[in-house]
Amino acid sequence: MFKSRLNELCQQRRWAPPEYEVTREGADHMPLFRATVAINGKEFRSAEDGAWSVREAENLAAMAAFERLSAVPAPLRPAPGELISPPASIHLECSPKMRLQIYCQKQGKQLPSYRPIYEGPPHLRKFKSVVMVDGQEFKSPEFCYKLKEAEAAAAKFALASLPQEASVPVLKVSSLSYKNVLQEFAQKERFPFPLYNTTSDVPDYPGAYKSTVEVKGLIFQGDPGNSKKQAEMNAAKVAFQHFKDSK
Repeated sequence: MFKSRLNELCQQRRWAPPEYEVTREGADHMPLFRATVAINGKEFRSAEDGAWSVREAENLAAMAAFERLSAVPAPLRPAPGELISPPASIHLECSPKMRLQIYCQKQGKQLPSYRPIYEGPPHLRKFKSVVMVDGQEFKSPEFCYKLKEAEAAAAKFALASLPQEASVPVLKVSSLSYKNVLQEFAQKERFPFPLYNTTSDVPDYPGAYKSTVEVKGLIFQGDPGNSKKQAEMNAAKVAFQHFKDSK
């Protein structure tokens, strides 16, 4: 399984564990799954034609990440006490599909589901996509030559059509990957691996997440985040600042 091999690669290179996001499309009796895995500030996706199970989709995303990352030589380790920020070249802008998924999570709605529309012969097929959000359907305005592009167009159209409620609180966002920083610090100090506990039960913050992290027997809680990953980064920041200040 490429998921296991990818976990081992992350441990060898002192990266945070892989984080998977899965989307489901199609009819209930014949669902199709696609997965995205985030590693060290970069995202890798499963094949465009999808998979028939969540496990298979995650494994395909892990395969794409492992083949790309294992071909790159391991970076030199930092000197003791040196902290490395993420490279400036990392592309942090979310795709329309990811932004729509975050929107649904913030609003407490079910995740978007996509349905393809085909036109033309098999060798010259064109695509549109319909995305369903909270019982409403939004269709991509034009045909595309790739299903991925049609889904992105449908997600973009949905985002432009859905109400953007001002009452949704703006949660704190950390640009630095404090999970990576905390993990490197724990390894340097020979602490146990940080353990995260994340929940979506956050009063007054619908669709948000909160997380705690345990390091060397101490538990730290961060600010709520718009995603599980962000909540864990907020908790990691609190923990890292504590140990940094104590030293």
